[in-house]
Amino acid sequence: MLYDPLEIAKELIRLDSRNPPGITVEVVEYIESIFSEFKTKVIEKEEGKPNLIIEISSGKPELMLTSHMDTVPSPDALLNPVVVDGRLYGRGACDAKGCVAAIISALPENEPDFGLKFVFTSDEEVGGVNGLGYVFEKERSDFVLIGEPFGSDRIGILQAAVVSADIMIKGSSGHTATKDAKDGAIYRASKYIMNAVERFSSLQGDYSNFMEMYRGIGLDFELRGVNQAVFNPAVIKGGIKRNVVAPECLIEADVRFMPWINREEIRRALAMDEADFRINGLLQPYGLFVDQVDREKDLWFLEIIMKSIREKGLKPVGVCSLGVGDTRHVRKHGIPAFYYGPRGKGLHSENEYVFVEELYRCAEIIGLIIRAFGDGYEKFEKT
Repeated sequence: MLYDPLEIAKELIRLDSRNPPGITVEVVEYIESIFSEFKTKVIEKEEGKPNLIIEISSGKPELMLTSHMDTVPSPDALLNPVVVDGRLYGRGACDAKGCVAAIISALPENEPDFGLKFVFTSDEEVGGVNGLGYVFEKERSDFVLIGEPFGSDRIGILQAAVVSADIMIKGSSGHTATKDAKDGAIYRASKYIMNAVERFSSLQGDYSNFMEMYRGIGLDFELRGVNQAVFNPAVIKGGIKRNVVAPECLIEADVRFMPWINREEIRRALAMDEADFRINGLLQPYGLFVDQVDREKDLWFLEIIMKSIREKGLKPVGVCSLGVGDTRHVRKHGIPAFYYGPRGKGLHSENEYVFVEELYRCAEIIGLIIRAFGDGYEKFEKT
């Protein structure tokens, strides 16, 4: 191992890339200093948010290892990395500067005989349009491994569908002293929210076919999320004046559901009396067996990752998550992409940390993936 992932992760945590505003200039400069002997390129869609591309080797096929440099907001104190009881604490330790450190530390000692790129991106925490979404339009690779903190024995293979919905609740307006608040929109919206949360949490789909398919390729299956479907009333807007019962209340909702749940069930769960809803956007589910990526290439790449995990004495587990990330920016182009990275806990919280042991183990396994990639692809093409 040429670089120490713990020391790199500490330095990355010290560099402020909290989003907003998500400025990644200092992080890019630091990583560029590590790879000063390599060909690098900076691609920037929005000023102050550069994305860094490092060409480790050129050739075909090309493997891209990528993760994001931006983090969610936090108090300034979380920019001071602390190691306690085998855990590295700090903003981004888990999501995803630990992943960036693991990728950097997996740099092979000898130049591979295939194409290899390290790519570190901006703005993942706000959708990735300025990050991997922008980079991949200009710098595509044949296979992509995306750093996210799933764990050294876990591979992110499938992510949920996401719906952005606006729900308008109307009520009867009047003066506080003469109009019952229960007739108002805000009271009715509160009842709608409680009912919707319960409706969504009770949605259960049959995923036995998915389990059979994954187990058929030697992969255990794990669901990651509070339920198979969730309703989050993320933003609530209502009321016109303190002493007036509100005539309207708008709920801006984030809805997520596993790929095997029927969309009509989602519509029925949103539809209630006195509520008008509008779907603003739908993000399709992406992952193995649910999108248009070539299945043979998908399974070959997945087997390379699984084999590398097994070499460290671990049993690989495929994860289907309600969380979504950058695979959509790759898989929509028909390119195989999966998530992998060191496990931690408390991502997006003030107690965010990554297990130090995971940093080292993931760096080693990513190194095994790189080494297995070239020989494996030659055999794959001959079949």
